[in-house]
Amino acid sequence: MKPLVLICSRDYEFYLFLASLAAMRGFDVALYEEAHDALAGVAGSALVALVPDNTSKPLDLGKCVSEFKATPNCGSTPIVVFIGAGNERLYIEALKAQTDEIFMRPFDPARFLAYLDRLVPPSSSSQQQTMNAQPIAGALHYARIAMIPDRRRVEVDGKELHLSPIEFRLLRHLLERPEVVFSRDELIQAVWPNMQFVEPRTVDVHVGRLRRALTDVIGRNVIRTVRAAGYSLDYGRDGI
Repeated sequence: MKPLVLICSRDYEFYLFLASLAAMRGFDVALYEEAHDALAGVAGSALVALVPDNTSKPLDLGKCVSEFKATPNCGSTPIVVFIGAGNERLYIEALKAQTDEIFMRPFDPARFLAYLDRLVPPSSSSQQQTMNAQPIAGALHYARIAMIPDRRRVEVDGKELHLSPIEFRLLRHLLERPEVVFSRDELIQAVWPNMQFVEPRTVDVHVGRLRRALTDVIGRNVIRTVRAAGYSLDYGRDGI
């Protein structure tokens, strides 16, 4: 069974464009105009992403996301939303709904293809070759945290930690220079390089999510907030 991408859109031409991109990467694609129909199509599928198109005819995104995450076996499935360029209200709505990735229309097809490439996990045999085996070129390590960027894999004490794409990019940037304080503007340039606008409070929201995810598995806060300066990955002397 091919991996499936559910697209919830009322713009058929846009759906056909997305479907053609997904087909290039070997995905099956299904179109639904309404969120409740999309949820009904989840059963028995090899679903890898829900893609709400929230542009010309906006959906009730908050309701769509909450219902989707409450659907059995869908809680950790990525939600990738498209919104129109310059629509700050829908952008903030997408952030509050805790979507995993946001694309602004018009968007870069290459970036969307790269995102699709990350949706299908490596085979079980390749997953065994983790950070606990031979050292892997390009792997990032700090204290109890390890990351293989090319495999989009993060481990804490040898156990895999699942992060959204934005959280992953944030952690990667912090891991590349641990204990260095990055301003919000620097994080925006590193994590959202193609976005037309990202507000400082958007950075705060995603850093907060990453902080909670790390705290849940490590048992302590490892992202330091430096007032009027920014954030750093800082385990502290007693944690190294």
